[in-house]
Amino acid sequence: MADDPWILTLNAGSSSLKFAAFTPDCTKIASGQVTDNVQEALARLNMPHPPEAIGHRVVHGGSRNAPVQITPDIRAEIEATSTLAPLHNPPALKVIDAVSALYPSVPQFACFDTAFHANNPLEATTIPIPRTLRGQGIRRYGFHGLSYASLVRRFELVTSATLPRRVLAFHLGAGASLAAIVDGVGVATTMGFSPMDGLVMATRAGAMDTGVVLHLMREHDMSADAVETMLNKQSGLAAMAGTPDMKEILDSEDPNASFAISYYCYWISRHAGSMIAAMQGVDGFLFTGGIGENAAPIREQILDRLTWAGELPNWVIPADEEGEIAHAAQDLLFASKIEN
Repeated sequence: MADDPWILTLNAGSSSLKFAAFTPDCTKIASGQVTDNVQEALARLNMPHPPEAIGHRVVHGGSRNAPVQITPDIRAEIEATSTLAPLHNPPALKVIDAVSALYPSVPQFACFDTAFHANNPLEATTIPIPRTLRGQGIRRYGFHGLSYASLVRRFELVTSATLPRRVLAFHLGAGASLAAIVDGVGVATTMGFSPMDGLVMATRAGAMDTGVVLHLMREHDMSADAVETMLNKQSGLAAMAGTPDMKEILDSEDPNASFAISYYCYWISRHAGSMIAAMQGVDGFLFTGGIGENAAPIREQILDRLTWAGELPNWVIPADEEGEIAHAAQDLLFASKIEN
């Protein structure tokens, strides 16, 4: 493909950079992961010429509900929301700036993980604290949006079925969440102001009484940073089973591992009931993510706990966040060409 156009996607995490190259029809031709160096990623791809477009995963997009071309104003918005996603937006900005220096004439596009949930009803997004604080952007946002958008976009292609009107999607991996989707649109999700809310995860505690946080700070003299580290990196499955790896937990004969599995499935199914209530019913279940795709015993336990919802179809669909970014970048690039 010496002269063929291609699309670059970049997914900057707190300690790694995932990258992929796609053809204009969004077929993946190469991918990989490096620590955080854009030039190393490009060297690994070894493409013969610069990309036609570059798409970025940006975790927090504030109130934005769709991908957008990155301009100085959009960059400023991403920077302004960095306080809401301090582990993710700053690395994304670092990568955006690095790419801008390398390819100043190549259009870049931001795809926001929060966008899929941006139009959830106010009842689902409002946090009932004083109005002045709510006005500063303190609300429920939700995450894993690129994964959920990909499920909706690819559902018929992957399953040869019609997307159910009311579907409950389970994104189960190191991070985990649920999304209630009606007519292809998100209406509720378990993550909130931050990715720490909702389900128990590999190293995150998930939803809990905020009184516990206050108790730790008052009675155990823990700082906000220490509490955040504990709840983000030292809790969840790792705290209960001694490992965050679900495969190791499933293979273990330790009673603590058995309890961790039971706890995990109990709380997922309990949160699922909440999502089903938000949709006023459910017509099918979707599973994705490392655990959702590969841990059949977990899927079975969750579905067993949801038999009260009726005999419903369920599907396993591999996550494709990079593909979602590529499609968004290609669509925006095409639209900009028409406008010009």
